[in-house]
Amino acid sequence: MELFWRVTYCVAIGLIVYLLHRVVGRYPQPLPTAENPKREIVHALLLWSVAVTFPILMIYVISPWLDQVVADATLRELFRTPILSLPYVVLPLFIVSRLNKWTAQDIGLTWKTRSISVAAFAVIFGLVTGSVAFIANQAVVGMEPLPAGVLLLLLYNNSFVEEFYHRGVIQSKLERAMGQRKAILLGGTLFGVTHVVFDIYTLMGSGGALVVLLTVLTQTMAGWLLGIIYMKTRSLWPGILCHYLGNWLPSILTGLLG
Repeated sequence: MELFWRVTYCVAIGLIVYLLHRVVGRYPQPLPTAENPKREIVHALLLWSVAVTFPILMIYVISPWLDQVVADATLRELFRTPILSLPYVVLPLFIVSRLNKWTAQDIGLTWKTRSISVAAFAVIFGLVTGSVAFIANQAVVGMEPLPAGVLLLLLYNNSFVEEFYHRGVIQSKLERAMGQRKAILLGGTLFGVTHVVFDIYTLMGSGGALVVLLTVLTQTMAGWLLGIIYMKTRSLWPGILCHYLGNWLPSILTGLLG
């Protein structure tokens, strides 16, 4: 049954990515081409390497230590906030503000959206996928109810951090170096690989190479979808809400409905 849901979800998200790409909203004018496109690609890949290597420290050192010394779940998540902020917010913000001279609007930190229809699509998609995951008991992250404080902090520690890092910075750099479509394709692929690399051993044990392939493809297409949302709206917030609802609405509904 798990394989059935993986295949179904993979096909469904592929169709939705195509619909969003072709039908919903319009792509804006491309961002200006960087004076040194190769440098932007190098920056993007270096930042991606941080996203791949830093979780090793989190998984094997920081998280086990926090689990031992901090009993309260909300307090543990609060401790993670500055730890996650250093590599995922402070470092890229330093790069784009000091080296690129970007403004807040250049990285999507604006409430003004270029496409209301795409923003609405993002929120509806997050609500639908989160609800379906709850009903089918096939949540992306987990079904267990979490304290309200943890759920609030995860809006930053998970959804904001990832969208800021992968879309606001990495995808924006790639767009300035190689154009819109290649930026979405490569940025989404990097996002997908980042989310699977530490689970390959577990995935192989649960279903072999087919499950690994489906998971990589699904996560990559999720990166494409979030990349299109960000590019068509030029705002991080619709993607953040979509990302958050898809990940954590099942946990919210479990806490509310049991």
